[in-house]
Amino acid sequence: MGVKGWSMTAVMLIRPSHQTQFILAGIAILFSLALIARTEATETQTPPNIIVILSDDVGWGDLGCYGATRIKTPHLDALAGKGLRFTNAYASASVCTPTRYSLLTGQYSWRINTNGLNRGVANADSPLLIPVTATTLPKILKNAGYRTGAVGKWHLGFGNSRPDYNKDLSPGPLEIGFDEFFGFPATNDRIPTVFVRDHRVIGLDPADPISYSYEEPADPDSPLKKFSSGGSRIGWIAGGKAAQWKDNELTDNLVREAVAFVERNQAKPFFLYYAPHNVHAPTIPGPRFLGSSGLSKRADTLVELDWSVGELIKTLERLKLTGNTLVVFSSDNGAYVLDESGHRPNGPWRGKKSQSWEGGHRVPFIACWPGHIAPGVSDALVSMIDLPATAAALVGTGLPADAAPDSFNLVPTLLGKTNPHPRDHLILMNGTGELAVRQGNWKYIPSLSRANGWDSWKKTNGPATAKSGLYNLEKDPGETKNLVSEEPEVEKRLIGLLEKTRSPPSTRPR
Repeated sequence: MGVKGWSMTAVMLIRPSHQTQFILAGIAILFSLALIARTEATETQTPPNIIVILSDDVGWGDLGCYGATRIKTPHLDALAGKGLRFTNAYASASVCTPTRYSLLTGQYSWRINTNGLNRGVANADSPLLIPVTATTLPKILKNAGYRTGAVGKWHLGFGNSRPDYNKDLSPGPLEIGFDEFFGFPATNDRIPTVFVRDHRVIGLDPADPISYSYEEPADPDSPLKKFSSGGSRIGWIAGGKAAQWKDNELTDNLVREAVAFVERNQAKPFFLYYAPHNVHAPTIPGPRFLGSSGLSKRADTLVELDWSVGELIKTLERLKLTGNTLVVFSSDNGAYVLDESGHRPNGPWRGKKSQSWEGGHRVPFIACWPGHIAPGVSDALVSMIDLPATAAALVGTGLPADAAPDSFNLVPTLLGKTNPHPRDHLILMNGTGELAVRQGNWKYIPSLSRANGWDSWKKTNGPATAKSGLYNLEKDPGETKNLVSEEPEVEKRLIGLLEKTRSPPSTRPR
């Protein structure tokens, strides 16, 4: 019975004196205050909106807040200043498709014996790489009442077999938990260079259907060409000219869609997975960003990326959503270049994209939720693979036993509660499928002959007798001194840890 009903019953039962009326009025006020307090407490405990920004090929040292001095990233620096900046954050793989798979599923991609997940990356001819029955990050949030949307680079396949881009691209993002999707199929250097909304290519002329292949045509007179959207691409394509996007308009298109998603869903909890193409090659910035860095076109697209993050933050501020929105920024792997006129995209770390070295895996990671996450810097070991378990904890739902098997709950770390370092170790995969392990200050690479990832065929990584590598990252961040011969017990322990992690289907704490 509510406060009003209780008061009416009291009036019917007695003929109140002035004193009784005063007491009843006081009780009614107290009940009203209690209801207000309860409502306010509930509101403050409401799970936040969540925006996950996964940039492409952005290195640990690309942002000002991580030490960059030659490139200005004011919006990302401001986000870090208001949030928690992680210094020991990793992409689970040093290439893009596996990292994106792990982010959405909470599972190490190498557990799946599929090209593009346990080695290399997917092309746009791949079927959907995430089972529609899987518990995913968007499904966790959708089941909790969130409106879910994905904008940008997909790179996880469409359909049950080789997709036909002239027809419905189903199953796809919508079937693994997203309510809305706008983006492009693979990478910005792969055909087809078209936008997809939900299940269909946008602007496709039925009279000019898309034909494509990732094998060079044997017929020299074949209509399939490597040229698309004004440039050379990976793969061969013919048709679909009306649907092709322009490289220098990509960011504006993606930002417009991301902002519109937030605007449409501001009255309800929402989850936005924003996956910009910046700074993946070909680096073709929008006209107003060309030359903005003073370094390179890649650096110009980094400035453009920073602007795009700023537009999302401004949207949250304009709609008064900042205080109840968790924004997470990271990258799918390290940068593919080592130096740009004195700017070191991967900071102090050795190596680059596709490699087992730190520069291939260690990435920026920023989490900002004003009023909840205290500003600061954390050395906790974290990864984007931890987002599914973290989201489940934020919304107060449990995970099935087989869901997000390698994902750790980072809520205590984010909110500064007990056990701020829940993850003890992390398994890392390079572009050829070779695994390494990070635990504490130690990094172990079982096969140095493959440590250079896609560049392993070019040269060896050390003396022919050195088959494995062991490095103390605290004392040797550049991974220059191999301690295998000096620390045999540490090597033995990490070999055992790696084997132990391979065999069970899950590492998530129960």
